Order: sequence, then structure tokens, then C-alpha cells
Amino acid sequence: MKCPVCSAELPSTAKFCGSCGTTLSPAAPPPVPQQSFEPPQAMMNSGPTWGASAPSTPPTVARKYKVLRLIAVLIKIFAFVAAGILIIAGLFMIIAGATASRTTSMGTSVDLGPTAFLGGAVGGLIMIIYAVFVFVFLYAYSEWMYVFMDIEENTRLTNEVLLGRR
Repeated sequence: MKCPVCSAELPSTAKFCGSCGTTLSPAAPPPVPQQSFEPPQAMMNSGPTWGASAPSTPPTVARKYKVLRLIAVLIKIFAFVAAGILIIAGLFMIIAGATASRTTSMGTSVDLGPTAFLGGAVGGLIMIIYAVFVFVFLYAYSEWMYVFMDIEENTRLTNEVLLGRR
């Protein structure tokens, strides 16, 4: 075998030329003969020419459902707001339980002790866990809206490519 650049004699297993350093590509396999396929007449009338190469850049399709996209964004914003409010409420419950006291009808203050603290702490933790679930549910719901809009857009794009309209 000879180097295509410097014509140096090389062994048949060489991957690069020892003289000039050119990378040698393996011998290309013989070309496979193209088989012709004749599609049914109905398909020939409705689509692109068979065997035609795909366009170099994919076609663009107009984005639809602008209001639905806005609603998905608003749901995401609401997920953050609702989670924030619920977390603040949970923290408030914990603090209120820790500082709880009860005033009797005589005007004296009675400390409720560990019962109020545990009640406030448990209620506050439940509220914070609920906030996480609300956030995850609302955020995931808005993402599912995007998933279905993207599926529809990709379906239209595939249709345009297959029909060769653009």
C-alpha cells in the first residue's frame, strides 16, 4: 500500500503514514446498488418524489396556542406564589404555637406549654409539606401543557417535511 500524499511504501495494516503522518482511511466498501421502489399511485400524487434527499434545514411552523402558552406560564407563576404563601403560613403556625398563651375570663394569662408548641409545630409542618405538593402539582401541570403543545407542533412539522411543502 502507498501513502496518497507522499507515496511512501506502507504495510497494509498501517493506519497512518510513518513518513508524513497522514491518517489513512480504510478502503471503502463497494457501493450497494440502489433498488428502485415504486410507491402506490395514491402516494405518488400526494407526497414528495421518492428517493429525494431531505431538506438541509427543517421547515419552521408557526407556533400556535398563544393563549394556552400564557395560561401555562401563569400556572407556573401561581405555583411559586401559592407555595410561598403556604410555607409562610406554615412557619407562622410553628411560631404561633411556640409563643401560645391563653387568656382566661379573669384576665390572667395561662401558658399552654408543650401542647400548643407541638400542635403548632405539627400543623406548620403539615402546611409546609402541603405547600410542596401544591407546587409540584401545579408546576407539573403547566409542563404537561407544554408537552402536549410540543407534540402537536412536532406533528405539524413532520407533516410538512413528509409532504415536502417547504
